[in-house]
Amino acid sequence: MSVPSNLLEHCFDEAVRHAAPSLGRCIDLAVASLQQEEKDQRDVAQRDRCARAWYTLLKHRQGWGPAFAQRLKAALHAGYHEGNTSSLALLSNSELLALVDESAVNESIESAKVLQNLLPEVEQALAVLDARMSSLIGLDTVHAEKNPLRPSIYVRVLRDQLIASEGDAEVRTLWMRHLAAPLGRELRSLYEQLALMLQRANVQEASYRVRLVADPQASKPPAPPKRDLLDYEFTAGGVAVEPARDAQGQTAPNADTVWLPPMADLARTAPMLDHDVMQQFLEQGGPAFEQPLDQHYYRAIERERAELAAQAALPVLDDVVLEEERSRFRGLPAVDRPVRHVSIGSQLNAQTWGEVASATERSRMLLDLKAHAQSVAQAVGLDVVRKLVNQVARDPLLLAPVREAVVALEPALLQQAMTQPRYFNEDAHPARRLVESVAQRSFRYNDEFSEEFDSFFAPVRDAFRELNTRAAKEPQAFGETLEKLRSHWRSQDEREEKVKRERLQALRHAEERQATADRIAWDLSQRPDVEGAPAFILDFIYGSWSLVLASAEMGLPDTQERLNAYRKAVSDLLWSIKKDVTLRRPAELFRIVPGLVKTLREGLDQLGKSPAETQTFFDALMRLHEPVLGLRRARVRSESGQSGPAPLEDEATVLLTLEEMAPATPEQRTPKAAAQPWLGKQEMAHAGFEDTIATDFDSLHSDFDSSNGSLDDEITFDAEQLLLSLREGAWVDLYSHGEWLRAQLIWASNRGTLFMFTSRGGRAHSMTKRVCVRLIRSRWLRPVESRPVVQAALEAVMAAGPPPVLEPVSVH
Repeated sequence: MSVPSNLLEHCFDEAVRHAAPSLGRCIDLAVASLQQEEKDQRDVAQRDRCARAWYTLLKHRQGWGPAFAQRLKAALHAGYHEGNTSSLALLSNSELLALVDESAVNESIESAKVLQNLLPEVEQALAVLDARMSSLIGLDTVHAEKNPLRPSIYVRVLRDQLIASEGDAEVRTLWMRHLAAPLGRELRSLYEQLALMLQRANVQEASYRVRLVADPQASKPPAPPKRDLLDYEFTAGGVAVEPARDAQGQTAPNADTVWLPPMADLARTAPMLDHDVMQQFLEQGGPAFEQPLDQHYYRAIERERAELAAQAALPVLDDVVLEEERSRFRGLPAVDRPVRHVSIGSQLNAQTWGEVASATERSRMLLDLKAHAQSVAQAVGLDVVRKLVNQVARDPLLLAPVREAVVALEPALLQQAMTQPRYFNEDAHPARRLVESVAQRSFRYNDEFSEEFDSFFAPVRDAFRELNTRAAKEPQAFGETLEKLRSHWRSQDEREEKVKRERLQALRHAEERQATADRIAWDLSQRPDVEGAPAFILDFIYGSWSLVLASAEMGLPDTQERLNAYRKAVSDLLWSIKKDVTLRRPAELFRIVPGLVKTLREGLDQLGKSPAETQTFFDALMRLHEPVLGLRRARVRSESGQSGPAPLEDEATVLLTLEEMAPATPEQRTPKAAAQPWLGKQEMAHAGFEDTIATDFDSLHSDFDSSNGSLDDEITFDAEQLLLSLREGAWVDLYSHGEWLRAQLIWASNRGTLFMFTSRGGRAHSMTKRVCVRLIRSRWLRPVESRPVVQAALEAVMAAGPPPVLEPVSVH
C-alpha cells in the first residue's frame, strides 16, 4: 500500500495520544471491578488470585501507558502497510470471532472473548468510522477488515502488553476479562471523535451513508437520535405535534391542519423539521408559527450548549492536513475528479475563514441566535436556513470552494432569519440573490486550482468574510455586497463581450451571406439561359458565384459597381459555353473570355477563395472553350501560310470534355440550400475554427475515420440529440490545447450545423455539427448541467418522505 496521507497520519497520532490516558482509565475501572470480585468470591484461591491481579495491575499503571502507546503506534503503521495477512491480529472482527483452528496458536482464545465483549459497545461508532476510513484509504466500498484502527488491533496490542508484563496466564485472563468493557467505552469515544474529525475534513463515507429512518408502524415517535455527526440525514420520525392553545391553555377550535415539532426539537443544532412543516412555513405561515417559545425550548438550548462545549474540547485538524485532503486529486483532469464532500459539519480552512471555519463555532453562533428567538417562526426560520445551507453545500454542480463559502456565510444568513424568517422563499431577497448569483457565476469554472477560478473566488471570499461581521447590524449589507460583486463582474464581462462580438460577427455575416446566396442561386436557376448548361457550370454559379454576388449585395451601396460586373459575368459565362453560338462567333468569345476570367478571379478573391480552391473549375472551363480556341489557332496558322498536320488532342481530354459538356440533369439544375454557411480561411480562423480543430482534434478525426468497427455500436447515448438539445447559454467542458476548459455555447446557426463556444477571455471555439457530435461521443466535449441552485435546494429539502403518522391538530 502507499504511504499514508497526512490525514491518516493525523488519525494515527490522535489514537496514539489517546492511548496512554485511555489505558489508565481502563486500569482504574478494572482494578475496582477486580476488587469487587475479590469481595464476592468465597473460594480462597480465587480470592487471592483476584487480589494479586488488581494489586499487580495497579503497580503497572504508570509504566504501561507510554509502552502501550508505542506498541500501538507500531501496530497501526504495520497494519496499514501490510494490509491483509494471515496474522490473527490483522484478521477482520468476524474472522477473529470465528477462529477455532490451530493456525494462529500465538493468539489466545481470550482475545477473541474480549473482542466479542467490546464489539456491542463500539458497533455504531465503528460502522461510521469504517465507512469514512475506507474512503480515506482509497476504497470505493466499506472494508471493515482494512480499517487500520479496527478493535482487533487494540486487543492484540493490549494482549502483547500483558504477556510482556505477566507470566501467569490466569492473571492475564482476569486482566483481559475486566479490561474489556472499559476498553470498549474508550474505543467508542475515540471512534466517534475520529469519525467527526474525518467528516469535518470532508471525507465521505464509502458505499453507504448513515440514515436514521422512523418506523411508520411505530405507535410513538422514536427517541431523538444521537448527534455524533452533523451530517446525519434525519427524516420526520422525530416530529411530534405542538398544538396552538388559547389564553386558557385549550386547543384552538376550527383551525387549519399543521404539523409542528416539539419545542425542544427546535432548539437542536441539527434541524428536525419535517418537509411538510417547511413547506407550510415557507409558503403560508400562519398563527401556529407565531406562538411564543416555551420553557422547554430554552432549557433544551442550555443542554445543546453543554453538548457543544464538550465537542469544542475535541481536537480539530490543522490547515496543512485539510489542504492535503483538498489537493488529494489535483493530479487528475478537472472533469474526472471526484466531488469533494462539504456539509454544515465540515471543518474549513482557518486561515481563509477565521473563526467560522469551525463547525462547532458555527453551531455556537446558531445557538446564540436561537437563545434570542422569541417565536416559533424565528426558531423554524433558523432551522430552514441551516437545512438550505447544508443542501447547497452538498450540491455536486458547484465547485467545493464555492460550497465551503456558502457554509462559511451561514452565520450571516442565519442573522437574516431573525427579522425575516421566511426570506429564503423570496426570490428578490438580497441574501438569496447573492447566493444564487455567486453560484451561477461559478459555473464558468471547472477547476478550483486554476488561476482563473482564484481570480473569481478571491473577491467572493473577501465579501463573505465581511458580511459575517456586517450582517447583524446592517440589513442592507447583502444588497450592497451583491452590487459590488456584480460591478466587478460587469467590468470583466464588458471586455469579454467585445471579443465575443468580434468573434460572432464573422459567423453571423457568413450565415446572412449564405442565406442571401441561397436566394440568389434560386433566382439564377430561373433564368432561361441555364438550360443546357453543364453541371459543373451550374455548381459554380449556384455555389461560389452566388456567394460572391451575395457578398457584393450585402455591401451596397458601396459595392454597386462590382455587383453589376459580377451579374454581367453570369450572362457572359452562360453565353460562352453555348458551342453552337461561339463556333459561329469566335471573335466575340475571344473578346469576352479574358475579361470574364479576370472578373471571376477578382470576385473569388474578394470572397476569400484561394486560387487552389477554384483552379479545377477554371481548368474545366478552359477545356469547354477548347473547340473554339482550336479553331482560332487553325485559322491563324492558315492565314500565316503555315502548313503541316495539326496536333492531335489527347483522347482522355476529349472524353473528359465530352462528359463535362453534357447538359445538367433536371435535378442538377435545381439549386439546394447549403447545409452550413461557407467561411473563408481567414473567417474560420477569426471565428475559432482552426484554433479548435487543427491543433487538438486532428488525431481524433483520423481515429474515427480509420476505425474498423462502427462507433455507434459503442455509444450508449444519442450524441446528436444531446447536441441539438443545447441552447445558447449552456455550459460544456471542452478539451482544448491539453487542458479542460469550461466553455459556453453563445451561437448556433439557424440550421443547427455550426456552433460557437467561448471560454475564458472570450476565446472562441467554433465547430461544425459533425465535429461536435464526434467530440461528444469521445467525451472530449461534455455538456454540463446548470440550474437555479437555491430553488433546487428548496425543492430538495421539501421533497422528503411522507409525514409521520400522527393525529392532526387544529389551530387558528
